[in-house]
Amino acid sequence: MSISATQRENIGSILNGNLFVIPSYQRKYSWTNKEQVELWTDIKGAKSNNINHFFGTLIFKKTENDNLDEVYEIIDGQQRTTTLFLLLNELIEKIVDTTKKMSYKSKFISTNNSIKLLPLGRDKVFLEKLILDFNSIKISEIDKRSQKNLLNAKKNFQSLLNDFNEDEAISYIDFIRKNVEVLVLVVDKQSEAIRMFEIINDRGLELNYLDKIKSITMLYSTMYLNESLNDFINESFEKIFDSNDNIITKREKFKILSRFDENETLFLHHYIKAKIFFTNSWNYRNGAKTIFESLKSKCEELKENKEELEKFLKGYIEDFTNFSINYSELIDNIDNTTNIKYIESLQFLEFSATMYPLIVILYSQNKLDSLIDILISIEIRVFKIKGTNPRADIPTLCNELSTQELDIDYIKNWLVNFRDKFMNNGNFEYSLKNPIYGSNAVKYILLKYINQSIKFIEYENLQIEHIFAKETNFEVTDFNFDDIEDYKQVINKIGNLLLLEEGLNKGKDVSNLVPKQKIYGYLKSNISNTREFAGYIEKNGFDKNKLEDRNQKIISFCLENL
Repeated sequence: MSISATQRENIGSILNGNLFVIPSYQRKYSWTNKEQVELWTDIKGAKSNNINHFFGTLIFKKTENDNLDEVYEIIDGQQRTTTLFLLLNELIEKIVDTTKKMSYKSKFISTNNSIKLLPLGRDKVFLEKLILDFNSIKISEIDKRSQKNLLNAKKNFQSLLNDFNEDEAISYIDFIRKNVEVLVLVVDKQSEAIRMFEIINDRGLELNYLDKIKSITMLYSTMYLNESLNDFINESFEKIFDSNDNIITKREKFKILSRFDENETLFLHHYIKAKIFFTNSWNYRNGAKTIFESLKSKCEELKENKEELEKFLKGYIEDFTNFSINYSELIDNIDNTTNIKYIESLQFLEFSATMYPLIVILYSQNKLDSLIDILISIEIRVFKIKGTNPRADIPTLCNELSTQELDIDYIKNWLVNFRDKFMNNGNFEYSLKNPIYGSNAVKYILLKYINQSIKFIEYENLQIEHIFAKETNFEVTDFNFDDIEDYKQVINKIGNLLLLEEGLNKGKDVSNLVPKQKIYGYLKSNISNTREFAGYIEKNGFDKNKLEDRNQKIISFCLENL
């Protein structure tokens, strides 16, 4: 049936006899368990109380087609509609009677092996399999977040409906069909549809900046460039969204990028090197909202000059796409590379957010391997030991790299000067001579000092052990400390610290014992240097003087290698 332009209708009349397309400027399926369960709870509550459930506003655009069914683009409400579509499918699956099941399927889900809700790209194929051929899906191969969310929705509804019989399922289907109401709005033009999408949010999740950028660029392409860039924008943002999703997935897998916000970080990090596109308004301090407004202002400024607008949009989107792809590939390399230093720096040390735009650019220019040592040195000295975040300098280099051909020597000299401006060898040595326990760099420094290759899961399990314990139950002067105050000052120096597994560090063979009493506990460690240190204590003992000697050895190593 045809949907009226503006009216309140029940879901049954909306879904029956219509096909729905999720247009290219929409985000992929984003709802998680929380929103999925909330929708079910709302419907279940309304049915229990014998009241109608208001589903909210759905905004459609009718499209020209050769099908017998009407076809509508979903401008607003695709998250809700997709979730309800999956819920209805699972309810229908509970029907045993084949005739009844096929009747409901043809009304709401699919006809002739064609589903009535069509998302974008690979998600279209995935949703078709999810509905029509679920057993063909290889769950271990699903690496897109949108597809994981779709699969989780199916599983969640299967679980929630596990104890339903056929009559209960039909009862809920009929309730949804007749008693779930929506307010329907229909727009006529593509430009109206994109404008509508730009200014509204789907229920449950606010539009993120990637959605907004795609929307605004589509709007200007549609309204001022006769849609000449629409396909390019769609294809580019498919890659950007996939890259962003991959980074988020790998962030959780590798336990990195703790501050990477899926809604804006990729956008912000690209902006750091995008001064060429925003010459008059660019400022490294700008936040996502300000940057987005700058993008809109630039489009507005150029809208009467078709050639310049097209040049700007194409250049910016192409640059953003390439940056996103390289960012994603950089993170993928944690899994793929055999370069231990590369893995350790990205995963074990974990670079600060300020460094990532530069690292991505260097990776894209095949210069990262040659410069990884100085980048590690900067991270350790400037960001972790000194504890500062000098945000102004790195963007300068990022934009130089993006607009000029810079050789390795020039970049390395620039980075050395940057490092030494904030922490040269003298400052570094001074910091290492003083108590340093608590610095985020200590664990990584000790790992490099012992020169043992370990897996990240092993590294995670390591703790910083105080050779002389923080709590004393012995006479400190017996170990050449002047007094208790002297002891407290010295025990947090790096010479009194080593790596030890968590279980051993908290165990009775190590906790609050003097060094010689810890030998048995140290010998249990999988860290060869810790076991060797047990042998050193057995032969030579350990006191303040030996602690200071060890401290100086580690300092010398750091000055030479870090």
